[in-house]
Amino acid sequence: MEPASYLEFKRAIKEISNLIIGARILKLYHMKDGSIVLRLRSDSFSGELRIIPGMFFYLVEGGYEKPTEISQIGKIMRKIVENMRIVGAGLIEGERILVLKLEGRQRLKLVCEFLPKGTILILDEADKILACLHKLEMRDRRLAPGEQYKFPPRGPAPSIETIEDILGKKRALKKKVVSILASEAGLGGRYAEEVLYLAGVDLSMKIEELSTDDHARILEAVRSVFEMIENGQPVIASSNDGDIQPLPYPMKIYELKGWRFESAESLNEAFRVAYERYLAGLIEQEMRRNVEEKLRDLRKKSDERRLKAEQLSIRASNLRKVAEKLFQLSAQIELMKGRPGEHELMDMRMIVDDKGGKLVVSYDGVEVELRLEEPITRQASSLFDEAKKVMSAAEKLRAEAEELEKRIERFKGAIQRSLEEASLKVSARIKPSKSRWYEKYRWFITSEGFLVVAGKDVSSNTALLKKHLEPDDLVFHAEVRGAAVVILKNGKNAGEASKNEAAQFAATYSKAWKEGLRTITVYYVDPGQISFEPPPGHYIPKGGFIVKGERHYLQVKLELVVGITSGLELIYGPPTAIAGKARSHVKLKPGNRQAEELADTILMILKRAFADIELDPKAMRDLREQIKEIIPYGRGDIAKDS
Repeated sequence: MEPASYLEFKRAIKEISNLIIGARILKLYHMKDGSIVLRLRSDSFSGELRIIPGMFFYLVEGGYEKPTEISQIGKIMRKIVENMRIVGAGLIEGERILVLKLEGRQRLKLVCEFLPKGTILILDEADKILACLHKLEMRDRRLAPGEQYKFPPRGPAPSIETIEDILGKKRALKKKVVSILASEAGLGGRYAEEVLYLAGVDLSMKIEELSTDDHARILEAVRSVFEMIENGQPVIASSNDGDIQPLPYPMKIYELKGWRFESAESLNEAFRVAYERYLAGLIEQEMRRNVEEKLRDLRKKSDERRLKAEQLSIRASNLRKVAEKLFQLSAQIELMKGRPGEHELMDMRMIVDDKGGKLVVSYDGVEVELRLEEPITRQASSLFDEAKKVMSAAEKLRAEAEELEKRIERFKGAIQRSLEEASLKVSARIKPSKSRWYEKYRWFITSEGFLVVAGKDVSSNTALLKKHLEPDDLVFHAEVRGAAVVILKNGKNAGEASKNEAAQFAATYSKAWKEGLRTITVYYVDPGQISFEPPPGHYIPKGGFIVKGERHYLQVKLELVVGITSGLELIYGPPTAIAGKARSHVKLKPGNRQAEELADTILMILKRAFADIELDPKAMRDLREQIKEIIPYGRGDIAKDS
């Protein structure tokens, strides 16, 4: 994956600057891939800024799984910037260098270099280096703690005027136009090639070979590319070889190479998705390298046993053939024992060796040695016994080979699960969009089209009631300690079906599920009956509330349907609300199967409805994680009528 260009950085910083400026740095993490993650929070934003030296940066409204141990340099950098506020963010003109201005106990700069030898530095007010992710020694500067920070020699920022000026300079006449655009004009290799393709100019042409029309077309192509970098539809580009590249728009030079484009909401999002897939790919390569030798060893052992089993089977079959022939001709053979020399009897060749006391018999390519003093029938019987033993040994080897092959398949399955888990570990946990506030809670849409929202824990129960309860809503709660608060939005205008479904949702996410109950009573009240003020002399525990006045009761069954729509969206809720909206669904009941195992079974059932579609493995991994999270109290079972 190629690093971002200066022009791409300009767009990226424009997309996120309003979110990071004013945010406080809560923590700094040094990740295993060498990147730095800043956990940020402000009045309007909570998330993480990931900075990958030599590549790019991006912002995620969510968070990553962090390493259990932090490096020494990570500890040093964290101590310096913790609780500092970001008050400015910008690029050095013409350079792939991001500078974050920090204020707190003192004024600092966080300098992020995305040059080939990338690093991250913390500078004091006098630009003295306090900490440095990677110490670098270069011809014109030294980056290390205690040194004065110097920017690298700057080139011109890419612009129409710069390119116009460069194309007209005589000193560039002998140089290829693609090299001039890439280096001296600051476009970089990708955009230099893109410009020349759009302009219809061959990459091998030199400046002196360009016509006036060529100049005009190049400048027009540059304008077009600048516009697309700034305002185009960002994409994640993927090649057939597994390469990946975030782009500000679907570039023609990638399209010509057969790359596929996947739209992204922003360039920031394209950076995130591409980098997470890149990390997942690296993990997969490493894991496959580590397991390939073990798989080869298992396959070799299996093949050896199968080959040996086949050889033994042939030997057993041949022994039986000879034994059967010996039984058939035993009387004639007994008569020949006293006649030394070579004999032939019905396709059987025999050599009587009276001095050695043996009889060598050859039949159908198989040779056995018999004793002259022992009856032929007894020796034939022994051959049958030996054939049985040989065949038994062959069967044992086949069984061992089959067990080895099962181990290989189990091993492959374990590797696949490990790959999925590793991929999930490098993927950000994205927070729900603010436009759908209820996504941070549990929710579903009733069969009548009303929104039902439930809390996930004590704090979210309280937040739900205090922030989102409105006069026309209804509040539902199971008659048991330890239950979710459920709001039926606009519930006063809802029918009985929606009320029953909301009550069933409240029952499902209560301790009644954990205790294995089949039915339970749920009550509902008006918003005005909810109070957080205890009567004089009383105390309300954390997360508690008081219900005043009359309650309305419903008896409901504990069951939950998990379904998947044609658009691969996971939906869940009471059976009557979900079944008709899902392409495939599974009904759950209280039980003791753990969420980890149960989620695998549910996903396997749901996937059957999409047998004709190639499902994205990442989407399936995400679905599995979502299913695990919605299983009440982390356990349950599949209902028989599912």
